[in-house]
Amino acid sequence: MKRFLGEFNYYAVCVPVYERKILFEVRSENIPQPLEVSFPGGRIEENEQPYEAALRELKEETGLQTVKLLFEVEPLITPFNSVVYPFAVSVDLYELCINKSEVKETFLVPLEHFEKPYSIGYVDVELKPREDFPYHLIPFGKEYNWKRGVYKVIFYKYENYIIWGLTARIAQRVYELMKEQGG
Repeated sequence: MKRFLGEFNYYAVCVPVYERKILFEVRSENIPQPLEVSFPGGRIEENEQPYEAALRELKEETGLQTVKLLFEVEPLITPFNSVVYPFAVSVDLYELCINKSEVKETFLVPLEHFEKPYSIGYVDVELKPREDFPYHLIPFGKEYNWKRGVYKVIFYKYENYIIWGLTARIAQRVYELMKEQGG
């Protein structure tokens, strides 16, 4: 697994594809980011490769284990110190048996739905040093001109579901790669 310089948390997700549709989850109410739309995935454990973690999480959350790797999507580095390794996999839904402690429900969205976002928003990203930061060690001290950035957040609306953020970005990229491959 490629590691990046700095302090990061590493995650892996599966993007389950079934008959040109992507399978999404709605997260259960008793886990972090409740009721958000996501992909099966989670933290990469010690001595585990990203694809192994993605498959483990897919099985834990959906019961799906008969998969075929379609392709690996480029890792996604977030502004909040996370690295996400996405994998597009072909699945059969006959094994689908959701783990209700993690997943409220699942739904399918046609790949073509990700051709154009429903909406786009932008988040300003600023570095804000803590009170105990050693300003005396850097030029200009507290007046140092910290770099800033802008983080693009895309949104898709499908029926009553809002797919946004990292999940939307990954879905959009899977659509683009499938289109490039003629799939």
